[in-house]
Amino acid sequence: MITLFRTDQIYALDQIKDVLASHIRQLPDKVSPIGVPLKILRYEFACAPIDILTWLHNQRVARKIYWSDRRDGPRPVPTFEIGGIGVADVLEGNGPVDHAEVFAHMEDRLAADNPGLRYYGGMNFNGPATDANWQSFGSYRFVVPRFELLKNGGRMILAFNIALKDIEQQAVDAVLKELDAVDFSPTTTYRRPPKVSARHDYPDRQGWEAAFAKAKNSDGKFRYEKIVLARRSVFDFDVHIDPAALIKHLKDKTPQCFHFCFQTDTSTAFLGASPERLYKRTGNKIETEAVAGTSPRGASREEDAALERELLSCSKNALEHRYVVDAIREALGELCADARADAKARLVKLEGGQHLVTRFQGTLRDKVSDDRIITRLHPTPAVAGCPQKEVLRAIGEIEPFDRGWYAAPVGYVGYDHSEFAVAIRSALVNHDKLSLYAGAGIVEGSTAEGEWREIETKIGNFIDVFNKK
Repeated sequence: MITLFRTDQIYALDQIKDVLASHIRQLPDKVSPIGVPLKILRYEFACAPIDILTWLHNQRVARKIYWSDRRDGPRPVPTFEIGGIGVADVLEGNGPVDHAEVFAHMEDRLAADNPGLRYYGGMNFNGPATDANWQSFGSYRFVVPRFELLKNGGRMILAFNIALKDIEQQAVDAVLKELDAVDFSPTTTYRRPPKVSARHDYPDRQGWEAAFAKAKNSDGKFRYEKIVLARRSVFDFDVHIDPAALIKHLKDKTPQCFHFCFQTDTSTAFLGASPERLYKRTGNKIETEAVAGTSPRGASREEDAALERELLSCSKNALEHRYVVDAIREALGELCADARADAKARLVKLEGGQHLVTRFQGTLRDKVSDDRIITRLHPTPAVAGCPQKEVLRAIGEIEPFDRGWYAAPVGYVGYDHSEFAVAIRSALVNHDKLSLYAGAGIVEGSTAEGEWREIETKIGNFIDVFNKK
């Protein structure tokens, strides 16, 4: 059965709802779910240009998804960007994540004749969530949106998705009501970022010193080669936070990052601007990278250059970076028939900081699937440390909060392609509270004060948004 209807005719925004509604009304008479009930039928219509975040912001629905890839090099805009609303299909769970089972379920629903269909979502950093604030996300959650507005290589598309098992008159009538509520207004008004009324850090400065001490033996030496300890900074506001508006303001400040927003209800969302790719797979080709070693940006060209030289020559940052490079190289040795890496670390400059990065490319061995890639790559020493089992146990004991989806894989899975970012520089929205998450790699030479300042640098882009005049 063909599961994709596609037309290249470009429809005006004021036409497209009527055109799509006409197709949806015909579904019960034209499509039978018998035989392949798990498959998803997709309609794709080329449409007039419209800003995706504007469109997403205008929708009055509870469940939204936003994803844009990272702008690498001189590219002025992302090559792939999507806003999604509603749910056509969802795979979710609250217990321990069985990666093989989760990805097998997605593969059962994806097909070569429907290459644009993707599941968007993520999973917990390590084990089931214990914090009620993360409850709506589950241990993992991957969604095919009901409606998608996307740009792929400059082409603007409106897509509609429906599971074949749902094609009966009552369900179709409900979908038509969903479509009727979709807003295609080409403009919007983003509310100014709210002002902070209170801030609480977990741990606070004293608690951070204590956490830092727990990473050491009685002789003052660190227990681990590297451990990444994180902080949760909770900001209170006097109004509810609009996730779509927040990701818009954040994106304007962080152009060279992956941007994501997973909104599970009207007042709960996980969003961020991550500079770090976990991996990108196209067929049997894979790209990944080690990002570790951080310094702030300078206020002038001269100061920035001095900080760059300091980062490139710093033995502490070099050690932190090497642990990540070695771990990824070892993982790719198992996953790939061949793998290549940059000869030396490069420098990536972001508005809020600069980092050491080493990029890898490889050709996967036969039958290496996404579940095995994620299992082998996550978590890297960039977000956990090494040795892995020992530091994961220590993180659970030392950190006074549940990481949830922070520092975990977020992204999408399609037929024969996938991409995941590491969900760092991220935040959890709960009504009028915003929890910012960021961590610091602790190795020999690290100091509690220095790592506290590094975390402040990493959450600086969010704080700048709220301080925006």
